[in-house]
Amino acid sequence: MAKEKKKAGKETIYTELRNVFFSGLDELDKLDAERIKQVIYEHYQEIEREIQKPVKLKLHFKKYQHGGRDKYSVQLMVDFPGKPITAEHIYDPARWDVVAIVHKLLKKAKKEIAHKFKTETSYRKPYY
Repeated sequence: MAKEKKKAGKETIYTELRNVFFSGLDELDKLDAERIKQVIYEHYQEIEREIQKPVKLKLHFKKYQHGGRDKYSVQLMVDFPGKPITAEHIYDPARWDVVAIVHKLLKKAKKEIAHKFKTETSYRKPYY
C-alpha cells in the first residue's frame, strides 16, 4: 500500500512505498533514482489492484560500461501469494536509459498479470 503524496512548493514529493525493494539503486544518478521512484509509485497501485492481493515489487539494478557509455541491466519481480512474475528482457535501444527500462518492464509485468489473472475486459464474458 502506498502512502499519500505530499506537495512541497512546486514539486511533488513521493513518499516511499512499504512493499517496494530496490537493490543497486545507489549506483544510479540521483535524478534517475527519483524518476524511477515516481514511475513505480504511479504503476504500483494499478498492479496491486489487478492482482487483488498484497504485492511486493523487487527491482535489481546493475550498471556496467559498454563502449564508453553506462549500460544498465534491470530485473523486476512481482512477488505475491502464488508464483511470482518476473520481467527482465528488454530490447536494445532502451538499455541506455534506466527510466525507460523500468517503464517498459512495468508494462510487460502488467501484461503478464492481465494474461495470468484474465483481468482484461476481453476475458469477461457476461454469458458464462
